[in-house]
Amino acid sequence: MDKIKTRYGEFLPCSDASDLRKKYRCTVDHHKNGNLKSIYLQDPEVVSLPEGDFQAELMTFYEDGSIKRVFPLYGQLSAYWSIEDEQQGAPYYDFRIEGEVVRIRPHCLFFYPSGKLRSITLWPNDKITVRTSAGHIETKLGVEFYESGSIRSIEPSFGTTVKTPWGIVSPYIYRPVMFHAENASMTFGEDGSLSGFSTIKTAVEADGKVYRPGGYMQPLTVSINEGALLITGNNIKDIRIDTSTAEVRFL
Repeated sequence: MDKIKTRYGEFLPCSDASDLRKKYRCTVDHHKNGNLKSIYLQDPEVVSLPEGDFQAELMTFYEDGSIKRVFPLYGQLSAYWSIEDEQQGAPYYDFRIEGEVVRIRPHCLFFYPSGKLRSITLWPNDKITVRTSAGHIETKLGVEFYESGSIRSIEPSFGTTVKTPWGIVSPYIYRPVMFHAENASMTFGEDGSLSGFSTIKTAVEADGKVYRPGGYMQPLTVSINEGALLITGNNIKDIRIDTSTAEVRFL
């Protein structure tokens, strides 16, 4: 099979799935406009991007041809090839997050059309700790960023607690499939301030009324706006609490 030309170079798509770990999937896919949508490579290759040089076995693209996601490895899990076998060969990279260098073995890198990094998703059983305005937070899923590079959201490890002006919260949401790091339970404004959280453990008390999550499948989501909290979830829809007049506590 001939190499496929992209704006990032030419790459050889997979033509032989006889390898123990190769996926049986379409090796080259296109958008409706004819532009490349994804390419599954015969062997992992290095792709040079504005954010750095990364190994890629699967790449996906936006309709305009800019790269969307990079999977350094994309093997088929089976009784003969485990997730531990797969991630053992995954490369590590150094990323600068909120002024600190963090060494990460990414399962997937997600990019904005501009080429800026949008999220880093970790391999199962990996974890990292990153600095935020709410303190250093450990995550086993990954981190999402604004195009400016500041943290947009993060999924804290279960049991993490965070201090706020209204008390201690435990941000965490249950996901049946932890596939990507976007839209996680703890969110931040572009200025770095905590802008909200979803929780399956923390309740909100406001003027004597208590709003509780409904368990693993019905988290409580609290958005922190200037002078107000907005609460949704567990049959609660858009309850606005004025923090300048209401007595608020996180329980």
